[in-house]
Amino acid sequence: MKFGLFFNPVIPRPSGQHDWDPGQERSAFLEMIEQIRYADSVGIDYVFLGEHHFMPEYAHNSAPEVLLGAVAACTTNIRLGTAIVHASHNDPVRTAERIATLDQLTGGRMEFGFGGGTPAEVAPLLGRGLKDRRREAAAASAQVSVDILASRGVWEGVDNDFFSYPAVNVVPKSYQTPHPPLWTSIALPGQTAVAAKRGLGAQMVALSGPDVVAKDIEDYWEALRSDDVIPVGRGVNPAVFVNASGLLAHTDQQAEERGRLGVELFGFGLTGGAEFGVNDPQHHLYDAFLDFKAGRRDIREDAPHPAAIKQMMLDAGAHYADLPSTLLGGPEKALAHARALEAAHADAMVFRHDFGVRHEHAMESLEILAKEVMPEFREREATHQAWRKQQMEGIAHPIVSSV
Repeated sequence: MKFGLFFNPVIPRPSGQHDWDPGQERSAFLEMIEQIRYADSVGIDYVFLGEHHFMPEYAHNSAPEVLLGAVAACTTNIRLGTAIVHASHNDPVRTAERIATLDQLTGGRMEFGFGGGTPAEVAPLLGRGLKDRRREAAAASAQVSVDILASRGVWEGVDNDFFSYPAVNVVPKSYQTPHPPLWTSIALPGQTAVAAKRGLGAQMVALSGPDVVAKDIEDYWEALRSDDVIPVGRGVNPAVFVNASGLLAHTDQQAEERGRLGVELFGFGLTGGAEFGVNDPQHHLYDAFLDFKAGRRDIREDAPHPAAIKQMMLDAGAHYADLPSTLLGGPEKALAHARALEAAHADAMVFRHDFGVRHEHAMESLEILAKEVMPEFREREATHQAWRKQQMEGIAHPIVSSV
């Protein structure tokens, strides 16, 4: 099993302030880059950056390819990925150009993840008539980008309900052939088979325990071996990566003291606190979170979601730091968590700690992950690869994967 990092930088405003402290956003970006540079030096395999818009405090990463360009310049081995680019509103030619440029800069270390984005945040960016066709638009856009990345001469162009381009020679070309490995994100249980039928690797935002993860991974491989697979790319990327939020320290108590508040803030935003405030000039996520913690008010109760979905989000957000997918602890707890994912046949544990924790604590967390957790799994990598080879028997399409 491999290991990776994920960043959607959470940058909370100080309580009662309408703006961030001077230099606060810049410091968070520079610290993130330094953490990734260190991760590269200690052998962590992957780092993925998401894309979000209009979600102050919760996710300051509206231009992931720009950040990845900075990361590319100071790393050597770690693979860099988007998880995910919003294909629903980004111009597909420009997306392909940016991904190909990064692939060239890194010498073929790019991983290309794409999807539709959450409805509330992408709605202001969608053209008229596309708000109800977000998923269709995203699929059409992603297909154009992948076709361009796979072209080695003049791209033939496209003319459909969403895009009309003449034949053009898009440059630069991707460094990897036929194109970088392709991914999408999975937000809810039971969706991995959908990714598999498109030939995509799955980035799971798993909130449930290892039993649910194991079932989703089983479904993924079963679907990938079926006759229903129509790859978006020129092959399939057979892989399931599972996200884990938290912070590592030398003791469980130390990790709790350093990371619990940040994890709870992230969970509050993830389960509706951030989406509810999209485009609201008065929205202050951190103050809303403090109101929730003090029992004064929970703005998520007013979010415009169907009742069942809202209740599910409220329940998850109320105990986010204690969910099975959250990892706040010392080395032994981290090993137990990673072993459970390994037993479920996850291909990688993708760890995130980007929710306002102190930089030195994040760096120590990475050191513990690399030196006290990862070595055990490196020793068993051949066993996992043998299992993967067995699962790939009967797959009819070429394999385009870094796993």
